[in-house]
Amino acid sequence: MPLGAARFGLLGGVLDLGKLELIETQTASSVTTLEFTSLGSYNVHFLTLNNFSSDKDNFEIAVRLSSDGGSSYITSGYQYALQNGYSDGTFSESKTTSETEMRLASFIGNATNETGQGYAYFYNLLDNTKYSFSTSHFMGVHGNPALGGGFTFGSNVLTSSATHNAIKIFFEGVGTAIFSGVASLYGIAES
Repeated sequence: MPLGAARFGLLGGVLDLGKLELIETQTASSVTTLEFTSLGSYNVHFLTLNNFSSDKDNFEIAVRLSSDGGSSYITSGYQYALQNGYSDGTFSESKTTSETEMRLASFIGNATNETGQGYAYFYNLLDNTKYSFSTSHFMGVHGNPALGGGFTFGSNVLTSSATHNAIKIFFEGVGTAIFSGVASLYGIAES
């Protein structure tokens, strides 16, 4: 008997460990923010962003977390380290230990078909004894035509042990960007 079968047999059934369970899908159309305020009871969340585009050039996709269900969002205490790669063969790194949001994607262009898409995992959002972390991987067309398409991957942390029960997505830059796209938030079963 395979080890996995024996383990599940002792528990009296098959568990769907690691199964993605859809919490909510939202379609943004000409908005400045997109918020998820119902996170379920999961320890790990998975966020997908598809066809995100902005009216502003060279803005970054960012996230802020809330401890009060979305009535307000935390604007300090974030840290990140990101690696960027571009189709012209160049790479760059961005990092900070003092930021006002989590950064998920590097500079996205605003010309026709310059969209960003990707995913992020969030860990410990609802655990008030641990920091909240994210890891992400995004692709898109850079606002600088010389760089072309590219990717951003990396991680973020909010250095406060609290329950973070809402997520706000927005484009970060000088001024306010209006954006569109489709976002889906999942919980990972039994995580």
